[in-house]
Amino acid sequence: MKIQLNLVKSILAVAGVATLSAVSAAPASAFSFSNIASDNTSGDAYVNSFRFDVLDNGSNNVLFNIFNDNKDESAADIFIAAVHLDTGSNTNLLSNFGIINGRGVNFTEGATPLPQTNNLATPWSTDFAAGITGTRNGVQTGEVLGLSFTGNYNNVVSALNNGTLRLGMHVRGIGSKGDSDVFVSTGTSNTEATPEPLTMLAAAAAVGFGAKFKKQRAQAQKAE
Repeated sequence: MKIQLNLVKSILAVAGVATLSAVSAAPASAFSFSNIASDNTSGDAYVNSFRFDVLDNGSNNVLFNIFNDNKDESAADIFIAAVHLDTGSNTNLLSNFGIINGRGVNFTEGATPLPQTNNLATPWSTDFAAGITGTRNGVQTGEVLGLSFTGNYNNVVSALNNGTLRLGMHVRGIGSKGDSDVFVSTGTSNTEATPEPLTMLAAAAAVGFGAKFKKQRAQAQKAE
């Protein structure tokens, strides 16, 4: 009876966490990068090592999470040194620029001009930029940089998809000579529901409680 009562309590606890996590799941769109056609091809092989998500944080707030997913051990030193956004004619699309540094990352507002953009078919004009404060503070493998804005999520995703909003980044530390290259958002997305940490907590709790009560039940059966 005691085991059954504990099981009911635990199921309710897991259900509570799951309810909170369901609320925390936010609409998101995942984007990739493309190369800029130019004589600089040092980073072309690594373009798929980077991606970014745009999340709807509610209250007219959007969050850009920019990831370095590099898995090539021979290019372990590759890192994102600066990010730039060009809003084109969408002058009111984004405002209230904020930087959220992930662990091991330290960016501040502003950066040197984005190289290679003179090779783009559509002229580039940086409206928002963030760059590293030191060579070791870039977005290394497994790290993430967040950029927050006031803006309408649907409008932002639409502008990224049609190319009127572009995100460019300067990647450094490529090869033995520490070369650099520039990548720009592709303009295509994959819309998904992105779970927040509470979702993962709910899953972990469910697994943990399941294992715990399987053990207790086995012990009770053995004692009978």
